[in-house]
Order: sequence, then C-alpha cells, then structure tokens
Amino acid sequence: MQSFQAVVGRRRREASAREILEATRRLLAGGEPLARVSVGRILAEAGVSRATFYACFPDKRAVIGRLAQQSLAWREDVSGEALADPCLRRETLDELMRAIVRHWRANRPVLSAIIELAEQDPGMREAWSTAVGEIASQTAGHLRARWDGSPDAPDDPAWIAAAMTWMFERCCHQLVVDDVSAEAVAMALSEILWRTVTFRAGAGPGD
Repeated sequence: MQSFQAVVGRRRREASAREILEATRRLLAGGEPLARVSVGRILAEAGVSRATFYACFPDKRAVIGRLAQQSLAWREDVSGEALADPCLRRETLDELMRAIVRHWRANRPVLSAIIELAEQDPGMREAWSTAVGEIASQTAGHLRARWDGSPDAPDDPAWIAAAMTWMFERCCHQLVVDDVSAEAVAMALSEILWRTVTFRAGAGPGD
C-alpha cells in the first residue's frame, strides 16, 4: 500500500503533467511552430520548474506524444460501424465525415505538430502510423462486414481501408483551414466513401 507521501507526490506530478500538457497545447494553438516550442517556453507558459518538468517527462517529444494520445482519443467516439450497415444512408455518412473533420479541427494545432514531428522522429512516426493504422483496421472490419458474401467484394478490404484512412489524414491536414473548407472536405470524403461502399459491378446510374 502506498504511503501518504507517495500518494501526494504522485498527485502533484499528475497535476504538473496536466499543466505542462495544457501549456504546450496553448502554445501550439497560438500558432507557435513546434521547432520554437522549447522546454524553456513550456516552463514559462506552465509556470513550473525545470526539475518539475523532468519529473514528469523526459523531453519535449514525450509531451507531444502524450498530447497525441489525447488528441486521437476522439476516434473511439466517432464510430464507423455505420459502414457495415447494408441500409446505410448517405445522410448518415455525411454526418460521420463531418464529425471526423470537426474533431480534427478541434485538435488541429496538436495534430499538425505531431505530423511535423513524425516526419523527423522515427519514434513519433511509428506512434502516429500505429494510431492511424488502428483506425484503418477498424474501418477494414466494417467494410468486410458490409461486403461479406458480395460477388463484387474487393480482394483485400484492408488495403482499401488503409488507403482511404491515410487519404483522410492528408486531406484534413492539408485542406481543412476554416468552416467553408471543413464542410467541403467532409462532403468530398463522404462522396468518395459513398461511391466506394455502394459500388456494384455492372450497375447503371439508376441502379
């Protein structure tokens, strides 16, 4: 059983870690480039000492990594199970795409920093690829369920899901900058996905 002092120390570290994470998020949300978000800048914004920082995180990359986990937690709230529904309606798909884009916009500063760091740091690149891969794997499962028994089913839904997931990541990262572009991207993604999941070989325009 932990001593009282140990419990107090752990809670203080957790509180300090939250302050550091929120301070880093504020700096990124304010438009600060990741390269300029040094440990010193984070300390000044969070109002904590250097010793406190290193008691919570080994370096800046670890802070960004923790923010990555938080910023991608929404993927569990945006269910893609509708993709498996044989009675899927276009309106449902539209709302799903809007939800994904909306969550991306809400976390854009951090997600942009993650992508920037992933291009330079192998550890972050692996973590980001794993996170995106989990989304692709879930999507592949929904697509398999939807296409189960269909003579038009593709040979490998996993690659289709992976390609679409990374396409969504690039579109959100590169094209979503305001309300207008967010709606346009969401509807474009919905159109692409709708045509993919409802495809039937030899079907005419009215079928």
